[in-house]
Amino acid sequence: MLSAQDTIFVKTGEVIPAIIVEKNSMEIKYKKSGQAESAAIYSVFISDIKSIHYSDGIVADYMQSDENTGNTKPQSAIEMAGTMRSMRLSAGMSIEKFNRNTDDNLQLFWDNINGANSPEITGNPISYPINLRMSLTIGRSGRNWVGDELQLIFTPKDAIYSSNTSGSNEIMLRNFYYNIIIFYGHTLNHKKTAALMIEPGLDIASMSGNITINSKPYDISGNVGMGFHIATGIDWLITKRLLATARIGQRFMTIEESHKSSTSSTGYATFYVDPPDNKDLVSVKWNGPYFTFGLSYCFYVKMKTGGAE
Repeated sequence: MLSAQDTIFVKTGEVIPAIIVEKNSMEIKYKKSGQAESAAIYSVFISDIKSIHYSDGIVADYMQSDENTGNTKPQSAIEMAGTMRSMRLSAGMSIEKFNRNTDDNLQLFWDNINGANSPEITGNPISYPINLRMSLTIGRSGRNWVGDELQLIFTPKDAIYSSNTSGSNEIMLRNFYYNIIIFYGHTLNHKKTAALMIEPGLDIASMSGNITINSKPYDISGNVGMGFHIATGIDWLITKRLLATARIGQRFMTIEESHKSSTSSTGYATFYVDPPDNKDLVSVKWNGPYFTFGLSYCFYVKMKTGGAE
């Protein structure tokens, strides 16, 4: 479809003099009036349009119901994606690299166990979060997103690891995070497919693993900590079903080895930094910067006054 000097009235109040070049059930594609034939083609979602005044005098009112006008306005939840009438649910996985801050008394404890030639505490920085999200737009422009997220992170069993040369002393610790997140985002482009996100979250974690001293292994379990993280990044809606996310952030959490650790051969032990001189319990910092990238599959729920349908 090609017409001259049509006018598109957007729900935000914007008025666009345009030459409409294509129309479908999802969006209107147009060139800006007065530009050269080779000028860029723009688009606007039909759900964002108030009305179109065509050059031949016909007015298409997109604020009226379909029964009255016969317009091909979106009706399904996915067709109304990005509007206040549709909620987006998504589920997916990410890959995360976490640079842990090792400045804690775990290192002091390890140095006291091994003596002068204490090996460095390192570990595997890669983990794989599972993400479950709910989000919706606020404001008629559809450019602001809010939502919440449940994130489950299983670190590898050697997230924190060190061993002496003989293997008689060893540390191998892992963590499980249960993160409760809220987020806000603002779209960056005309099609509203890319959004800048701000994401604070509450982190609840359980540390487990083992510590081996003089070839005697001790199982570590039941050590729970609470912290938080703050992150920012980009959400990119590749298609209406596929969402890519990228975050860079900082995590803050310290877990104290406050429970007795058991082993079948030696009974129970509680780990202190350097007994009897320093009987502080060993604490492990899970602080530091991290980066994540993930993909999620999106579902949509149609909204109505008073709830969802």
